[in-house]
Amino acid sequence: MFSIKITPAKFDYNHKTKVLDGHFLELMVKKTQKNKLYGIIGPSGTGKSTLISILGGQLNPQKGNVLIDGVDIYSVGDHSRRDLIALQMQTSTSLRGKLKYNLLFGLPDKAIEDCRYNDKYLVKLLKKVGLWDIFEPKEGLDTLIGEGGVNLSGGQRQRLNFAGLYLRARYFEPSLILIDEPTSSLDEISEKAITKMIKELSQDSLTLVVAHRLKTLDEAEAILDSSLFKSEKEMRFLKITELKMKSDYYKDLISGKAVLDG
Repeated sequence: MFSIKITPAKFDYNHKTKVLDGHFLELMVKKTQKNKLYGIIGPSGTGKSTLISILGGQLNPQKGNVLIDGVDIYSVGDHSRRDLIALQMQTSTSLRGKLKYNLLFGLPDKAIEDCRYNDKYLVKLLKKVGLWDIFEPKEGLDTLIGEGGVNLSGGQRQRLNFAGLYLRARYFEPSLILIDEPTSSLDEISEKAITKMIKELSQDSLTLVVAHRLKTLDEAEAILDSSLFKSEKEMRFLKITELKMKSDYYKDLISGKAVLDG
């Protein structure tokens, strides 16, 4: 059983902007469940990215604990946390250096030396995310990436970041994968490719995705709507039928009166 638990938590920015105030979450998913994709939606500024950062150990709530499979993520080091969680944030940027180094960043030396992750595998991965045609005419895997991905477009940075996440998730096989806005800067073809790869990952790991587009979550088992945080302390992943009944924001989305934003 995969499990996520946040005990009643408080989190604010500079003691001013309250995001969580006694909110709690509990989600349990059988490992045998074929599809373990769960979505997160909500208006801008309602706590979606903050929640992902707290679950990923990037932010520590002023009150409350976060447990993944019963393990308090703040009681373990980064190395142990990698076995539990794979994370891609919306603001992730590529590191400076060769393309190959960026892809393999975060993997231990023994993984880098593993023949499974040889150049042929990396090229195949870059083809899957639609990047190889861009880098092959340059210097292939030796192409230099400027600091922060300055020489890449927003969509290229996003695809490269996702390729790195995909590689880490395949290696560590974490209990939980967290992805914030994976397709916000992508064209339709790239979006379909990334969405397909997310579905692959969700067969093996519990996968939470903050979505920029509803179709990214077409096959999600349930969706958490952060617009409900104001009225409810329990952060629940709801089936579509229940979401339609409880969420005015979701009803506005499907009717076209509202659009998903960051």
